[in-house]
Amino acid sequence: MKHLRTLLAVTVAMTFLLGVSVALRPVELQPTATPHCNEAVLPAASGTVTSSSCDGALASRVSGSLDSSVREVADILDISWGRRVDVVVPATDSELVSLVGPAFADMAGIAIRDSDGSGQRVVINRVRASALSDLELRVLLRHEITHVATRDLTSDSAPLWLVEGFADWVAFHGTGLSLRQAAPLLTPDVSALPVDFGGSGRDLAYQQAYSIMVYLESRLGERGVVDFFLRHASLSSVDPSVVDVAGWREFLRTSIG
Repeated sequence: MKHLRTLLAVTVAMTFLLGVSVALRPVELQPTATPHCNEAVLPAASGTVTSSSCDGALASRVSGSLDSSVREVADILDISWGRRVDVVVPATDSELVSLVGPAFADMAGIAIRDSDGSGQRVVINRVRASALSDLELRVLLRHEITHVATRDLTSDSAPLWLVEGFADWVAFHGTGLSLRQAAPLLTPDVSALPVDFGGSGRDLAYQQAYSIMVYLESRLGERGVVDFFLRHASLSSVDPSVVDVAGWREFLRTSIG
């Protein structure tokens, strides 16, 4: 799971910002095919997985997890949304870049939105995602599906500790992993909410953001975390004092030592 935590920090970083800016892409997708591979579409009850026939093994794994992942996210959120997610596995690096932009082409998964705002989809990096275990792939899908489900309810200025921490909380919910297993870099030494989601402290920032949601769950319950997210993510600005940092720090001390 340490492998997944690194991938989430490296490859899912800025997913929310992609939904705001870079990920405004044309409705018409580039063909997911090469001279040696045909485009293939796997239907699921909750969406589709479009890929190259040469990436059939990964597409099949994604398709096999899509319905359950959408259902699990929907059950946790209990909000009104389409409950449908279309996934694209680009056939080539150039196709991947055309969809997500060059700055984000090394990410394992990205939630993007069409330029007219009419639709959203999840783009999967076939190289990065193929290395994931089934559990890791499920966590990745649930993280991205959470972004899709909550995007229209989330302010563009919502802080990343809230947006990414909540997506991780939903993604890891019910996996049976302890806080230490899901966030191996955590220490109780926290004095402020994480802000470094793009620099050298990125991995730790993501894990701290996730742990904030776990801490809030211990105080508010599962539905309380969802309500907390929806209430604050929709605001134009969020006061950092909404999280009791001293209480969070004590929770970490008792949870991970």
